Amino acid sequence: MIDEKLAVWALANTDGVGPATLFKLVARFGSAAAVLETSPQDLYRAEIVNQGGVNKILQRRDWDQVRARFQKALVDGANFVAITESAYPSKLKNIPDPPPFLYYQGSLDIFERPSLAVVGSRRPTDYGIRMTSRIVSELASTGVVIISGLAYGIDAAAHQAALESGGQTAAVFGCGLDIVYPAGHKALAQRIEQSGCLLSEFPEGTRPERFNFPVRNRIVAGLSDGVLVVEAGIKSGALVTAGIALEQGKDVLAMPGSVEAEQSLGPNNLIKQGAIAVTSAEDIFANFGWHRSDPAVRPAPDLSRLSKEELSMFSLLSVQPIHLDELSRRIALGPGKIAEALLNLELKGLIMRKPGNYVVKA
Repeated sequence: MIDEKLAVWALANTDGVGPATLFKLVARFGSAAAVLETSPQDLYRAEIVNQGGVNKILQRRDWDQVRARFQKALVDGANFVAITESAYPSKLKNIPDPPPFLYYQGSLDIFERPSLAVVGSRRPTDYGIRMTSRIVSELASTGVVIISGLAYGIDAAAHQAALESGGQTAAVFGCGLDIVYPAGHKALAQRIEQSGCLLSEFPEGTRPERFNFPVRNRIVAGLSDGVLVVEAGIKSGALVTAGIALEQGKDVLAMPGSVEAEQSLGPNNLIKQGAIAVTSAEDIFANFGWHRSDPAVRPAPDLSRLSKEELSMFSLLSVQPIHLDELSRRIALGPGKIAEALLNLELKGLIMRKPGNYVVKA
């Protein structure tokens, strides 16, 4: 039987099989490996992909060739996790377009902790650096994981402050893990890997092209409970990350600055549009309900009395918001069954509805 990780990688690299289609196939056949091993007739009858898509899936059955290509994509010393595995970060599973797999170095366990993405200008002011260091140090020292993109400026200040306070941080690459970008941050990346995590959805050899970074930013936002924009120009990539966070149902926070400073135009505008103003770590603790101590581990809910439909629905949810439209795309149930399962889960206290048609585990 083909390895599940390899099967997810093969399907995700098949033309015409995007994340939504992959999830439907896995839900229908039970696993990615089962999709690749099922008969052509069953693939046709499932009516999830057209005839051309079925033919492309069937071409993936040269396991030796698939395995060779997979090994070529995997950086020496890196690990790989597929979205069908329990180790895959739960916060990332429920964004609208999660990566089917991730390459990583370090530990994935840190993403189950409270986390904050900190982003901003590559050319920050001294004020921006000082405030980033002060706020991040307080957060990281109490167990909050800091997520950013390893860039010069605010990203680097956030990573460094987290490390120097004894906390944990993660850097998301816009290229393969074999290419540290910018090159001047190789030592910083090594420090991050030792206590946190480096990760990317791009295979070995992928260059840091400009169009990779907006794609990367959805992972930065997706792994976090919210995004803090410290300093950013009006056209900064940090504002792209903030916009993605809003689409994912995450909180956006911004640090106000001088109305005369170009680097403060972005966060000041975000605040005018409803972002949460942050002037200290206390604002962040209060917003998320975090405490200055590690969160208690809650007992696992009793799922033994759930119906098959309720269990399938519950398994797709996490403490991160997922939109009802995205949920319906991922599960092979009709609208009536979905509404019934959601109502029952809500009555049992296992889920909560949030504004904007989002749902989360309680």
